[in-house]
Amino acid sequence: MQIIYAWLRNPDGSIEQYNKELQKSIKSFEDLYYLFFQLLIEIHHYFHKEIERKKSKHFPTDEEKNPNMRFIENPAMQAIIENKEIQSYLKNNAVGWHEDDDLIKKLAKEIEACNFYNRYMVKEGEPDHKAHKEVIIEILTEIIAESDLLFETLEEKSVFWNDDIELVLSMNIRTIERIKRTYRLKLMSLFKNESDQKFTQDLFVKTTGQFIDSQKIIKETASNWELDRIALMDKVIISMGITELTNFPEIPVRVTLNEYIELAKFYSTEKSNTFVNGVLDKIVAKLKTNKKLNKIDGSIFDRKTDKN
Repeated sequence: MQIIYAWLRNPDGSIEQYNKELQKSIKSFEDLYYLFFQLLIEIHHYFHKEIERKKSKHFPTDEEKNPNMRFIENPAMQAIIENKEIQSYLKNNAVGWHEDDDLIKKLAKEIEACNFYNRYMVKEGEPDHKAHKEVIIEILTEIIAESDLLFETLEEKSVFWNDDIELVLSMNIRTIERIKRTYRLKLMSLFKNESDQKFTQDLFVKTTGQFIDSQKIIKETASNWELDRIALMDKVIISMGITELTNFPEIPVRVTLNEYIELAKFYSTEKSNTFVNGVLDKIVAKLKTNKKLNKIDGSIFDRKTDKN
């Protein structure tokens, strides 16, 4: 959606150029997934260094001589640190927090001050498997996801990451939740399969290739509106919806409508979701009448009556 919007704002750019931007944005999404794991590793490393620094003081206290190593030895955290895929990706893709010591320190201090962290550290007896994972998840949700400084730092690193943070963090959290009692970390793939990856490419190519035709459909359907009065983002969203409805028989109508209405809520004007909803509903009805709604058997559901 964002790449198509950028293409329309700058019509001098070629489709090939924007296709490269699409691939770059997808790669940056994957980078961020691994970068959040490395952030956890850097925070863990900071805690470890602080323990060693305090131990080496001339007159360490008893507590400094015998520090609480619970988080340092957290087996779920160790699974992240020792994961070969994470190590390889970070080494081969030049992403990291090498110049962000102040950020790491600030996040670590915030973690140390949090109730959830202190409860984990002083919990009587050895924490169970769930507790080891939960403290890491709470670091992600309560500290990292709420850090303005982190968001500012990420914005400086990549223009693609602003809208990706929440979704990427949910993937990191899901990955940690899936750690088994053997503490083997299985990373999530960016795409479920090859067809999932192909869909991304096809949606972009087909939407841009059919954009003029889609505008004719929108103009005919939204007859009470002049086309140039419709928000550009709404045109993009509806055009992508038309592309899905007419080119991807495996995607249920209900799914397409719901997805693009949600996009309108989040990215366009205050009333766009209602407008997009109304226009797409009319387009679906027209496509059905003209037998141009390309869907396989069982993939068409009425959003108002389907209870599944």
